[in-house]
Amino acid sequence: MSIITKAMELGQEIANSPELKSWRDAEQAVLADPSAADMIREFQIKQQAMQTARSTGRKLSDEEQEDLISLHQRMTANPKVKDFLESQRQFQQIVNDINQILHQAIQGNTCTPSG
Repeated sequence: MSIITKAMELGQEIANSPELKSWRDAEQAVLADPSAADMIREFQIKQQAMQTARSTGRKLSDEEQEDLISLHQRMTANPKVKDFLESQRQFQQIVNDINQILHQAIQGNTCTPSG
């Protein structure tokens, strides 16, 4: 079996995984709720701004930090947003484990997930 065939099989397994289905379902629930969708967009914008600030060595102001804390509290209080973020985290963990296993195999090490 070729490497490409195995990669295609892995892609199918990932596409059919319960973690991806859960994330997609949670995403649809968020998109159907304007308030939840707005919170996710606001979070993404603030997250990008925070990463930009970090990369330039700028510290966040007290107001920016308070803003992030407030947004985080609102997000975790919203069940749809909370489910979305948790399902996203779980799917990302699967992807990270796969990448770790591939990296270990390429390096000639024992392949184990972080689990």
